[in-house]
Amino acid sequence: MDRPARNQGFETLWTNEAMMPSSDRGPSESPPVRALASGIFGVAYTLAGIIAVGIILDHLLGLPMWVDGLWRLLGAVPIVSGVALEASGTSAFWKHGKGTPNPIAHPSQLVTRGPYSWSRHPLYLARHLILLGFSWLLGSPSILMLTVLLFLLVQLVLIPREEGRLAARFGGPYADYRNQVSKWVNLPGAFRRSR
Repeated sequence: MDRPARNQGFETLWTNEAMMPSSDRGPSESPPVRALASGIFGVAYTLAGIIAVGIILDHLLGLPMWVDGLWRLLGAVPIVSGVALEASGTSAFWKHGKGTPNPIAHPSQLVTRGPYSWSRHPLYLARHLILLGFSWLLGSPSILMLTVLLFLLVQLVLIPREEGRLAARFGGPYADYRNQVSKWVNLPGAFRRSR
């Protein structure tokens, strides 16, 4: 594949070099590592941006810290949990779906193992845990509010669109999976139905 000219935009350079859309890959072929790295850095930059905006809003609005003292250290628990869940979900995409969370190289197979066995959206869950942890660790009411707004956007807009695309791509197997696994977290009994 020819290299694009240097004056093209970053996104064009990134997607044209050694990128193979999922539809062009065989079912046993993994996507290029660059697609994985791009997705990981994209998520990290987005989360860092949300955290930075929250800190700036706290200072501009003169908002007090909502958690103080040593209690703030408890924010490390959801951060570590979120990072571990993000790594596990990304690994499941790579290993079982032969893809990445990066839309450039989405999984070519339906992933139902790893954290996907108990949550249909463990990566969204992981990212919300990380943001919640940073809002707690930094005592930032603005990061907390941005996390709630992001949750509403994900719940009401992104997940319905994503699940529509998955239903179209995987058909019956996705419908079965959706009936067996909760949107956020499988809980015993009546609490499980978050479809």
